Formats: sequence, C-alpha cells, structure tokens
Amino acid sequence: MTVMQLVRKTMPFLLSRILIYGIFGLAALLFLGIMIGIGFLMLKMFGEGSAAFIIVMLFAFGVIYGGLRFLERYVLYMVKVGHISVVVELLRSGQIPDGKGQIAYGKDQVKKNFGSANVAFVIDNAVHGAVKQIQRWMLRVGEFFNFVPGAKNIIGILNSIMSVSLNYIDEAVVSYIILRRNEERDETVWKSASDGVVLYAQSWKGIIKTAAGAVLLIYAFSIITFLVFALPLMGIGKLMTLNSPELGFFTGAIAVIAAYVLTVVLKRAIVDPIVTIAMIRSYQMSIKNLEPEIDLQQKLLGVSGKFKNLFNKGNEAPPHQVNPPNPVNIAT
Repeated sequence: MTVMQLVRKTMPFLLSRILIYGIFGLAALLFLGIMIGIGFLMLKMFGEGSAAFIIVMLFAFGVIYGGLRFLERYVLYMVKVGHISVVVELLRSGQIPDGKGQIAYGKDQVKKNFGSANVAFVIDNAVHGAVKQIQRWMLRVGEFFNFVPGAKNIIGILNSIMSVSLNYIDEAVVSYIILRRNEERDETVWKSASDGVVLYAQSWKGIIKTAAGAVLLIYAFSIITFLVFALPLMGIGKLMTLNSPELGFFTGAIAVIAAYVLTVVLKRAIVDPIVTIAMIRSYQMSIKNLEPEIDLQQKLLGVSGKFKNLFNKGNEAPPHQVNPPNPVNIAT
C-alpha cells in the first residue's frame, strides 16, 4: 500500500488534525491581535524607543508556543497514536475490522496496547532520547572518514536529514510496538520499544531515502508557506504605517511572527501526518522479517545510556504490568 493510499484511507485522522490545529491557529491569531493592541498602547505610553513592545511580543510568542506544546501533549498525541494504530493495521491486513470507524478503532487500540495515551507518551519520549543518542554515535563513527574528499559535506547532509527525521523515528518505533501487541507477543511494550530501536539501527540505510524526501518536503513547504503569508502581511503592515514610518519595524516583526505561527500550524496539521505515514511505512518495510541483532544491541548498550535504560525497563517489567488496570479514557 502506497503512502498516498494510506493518506486517503486514514483521512478522518487528517481532517481531525486540521480541525484542531485550525481552531488553535484562530485562537493564537486572536490572542496575538490582543497582545499587539497592548503593545501599541505601551508604545504610546512609554515612547517608541521603549522595549515594552518587544517584551510583549516575546511574551505572546511564548504563550502561543506553550499552548501548542500543551495541545500536542494532551490532545493531539491521542489522535496521533490512534492514527499510527490504524496505519499499522492497514499495512498488516489492508483493512480495519468491519463495523468500526477509524477513530473508534484507533482509540480502542491505544487503550489495548498502552492502557492510556500517557503511557504511550512516556515510552515515545524514552525512544526519542535513545534514538537521538544513537544517531549522534552513528554520525561520530562517520567522522572517521573525514579524510575522504567531500565526506565532510556528506556527513553534514546526513546530520541534517537525521536531525529532522528524529521527530518521526520514535513514531515508527511506536508502530512496531503496536504491531507486536497485535501479534499477541508475550513481551512488554518496553521490550518491544527496545527491540524496535535496535531494528532501526539495523535498517537505517533503507529508511534514510524516505527521510531525505521528508526533509525536502518539510523545508519546501515551510519556506513557501512562510513567504506566502509573510509578504502580504508585511505589505499590509507597511500600508498601515505610511503616516508613521517609525513603526515599520514593529509591524514587520508582527507580520513575521504571524506568518511563522500560521506556517507551523499548517505544517503540523498537513505535512507531519503525511511524513509520519511515510516513515512508518518505510520502517515497517525495512525491518520486515528481521530480528534484532544481539551484537548490535550490545554495542548500543555501550554507546547510549538512554537506550540502556529502555533496555533495562524491558527486562525488568513483567508482561502483566504493561497496561494499567484502569485505563484512562481517551478523548478524540
């Protein structure tokens, strides 16, 4: 099943993300407008040379960023794990069970596999930290070839690709956990997560092509979208300050902040789920019929403290402790 087929078949999740991010974006712009009004009021009160306006804008940006993090942690993460569950099932069997909508199926899978989205989030963070350390180790190993002409540039490109792809690799590993649980393997989610990280290290060369395409898509989308919003907003700001040219810097800063907020919202609502699907698909195809290599596992234990913690949790927690006895209800 291709990436675009998976996108089409999981459209309810994409529409849910667009709706949630759209509401957040409107609320963020409204809040930004209020803070701009307060900022200009301070300019009149304290003079145009005052730093009050910049402080107000920094505060506004901080609140919007904090709100986005909260939204993604406590609302959208639940949607994301449900989406991953549906993608895994589509890749495994080509369909989801009859009689269930995708959102309902995804919600049930989160509760079945993790007990709650909070548990999934903790595991996701642990995987993210482990993969980050392992990627740094792989790049340090590559630096031994700096004597080769052009190797430094290649390593720099790989570093950029792997840094961006890091945001999606942990979700690919989560897909492995869900797959193992659906296969009713007698192991904890921590053990599955540990094995999933080892399998990533085994097959990263096959995943890097998808990661490179994802990086190009992300950068192209972000740059074009930012310019589409920033240029008109800056033009409007310039027209508004024709009689007060000294305010041009402030209106320009407002335009840049607003364009950045809109770009981030659209990127996370539309591009991120598509890239996530692509990375999951590439990861699942690359590790098909593979078993974690013990030698590589031991090597990773020596280079990554966070992977060692993940590995130890997998060996310590018995299977019956995987799911809490009273799963938390997941909002969709």
